[in-house]
Amino acid sequence: MIFRYLEITPTILRPIIPITLKAGNKFVLNSALIDSGADHCIFDIEIAKSLGTPLQPKKISLKGLSREKVNGYLGKVELNINGTSYDIFAIFAPIGEFAYGILGQKGFFDRFDVKLSYNKQIIELESITNKLLQLK
Repeated sequence: MIFRYLEITPTILRPIIPITLKAGNKFVLNSALIDSGADHCIFDIEIAKSLGTPLQPKKISLKGLSREKVNGYLGKVELNINGTSYDIFAIFAPIGEFAYGILGQKGFFDRFDVKLSYNKQIIELESITNKLLQLK
C-alpha cells in the first residue's frame, strides 16, 4: 500500500493516512499519524463512545510533549487500512475532537513493515501477514 504524506501547510508534511475504526455495525472514518515513538494506537475517546466500544475500567496514564498527563482506557476495535482489517486493543483518551489518531507500535507497527520517505513524500506499508503467506 502506498500513501502520500499529508500537506498540513505548504512547509509541513506529515505521515497521516486514512483509516476506518469499526465496532459491531458502526464505523468511524478518521485519519491517523504514523508515530514510531508511540507504544500504542491512540484515538479520541469520543470515537469509542460513538462506536459503543466497551472500555476497560483500568486507567492508562499517557504523557507526551507536555508535562500534563492524560488518562486513557483500552478498548477493542477493528482497524481497517485500505482494505486490510484486523482487531486491535487501542487506547481511547480525550485527545481532542479534531486531533488525528495515532498509529503506534502495538496494533500498527507489529502488523506492517513501514517505509517513510520524507523526500519522496511517500508512505509504503506492507502487511506482515501477506509477507508470511508468501514465505510458505
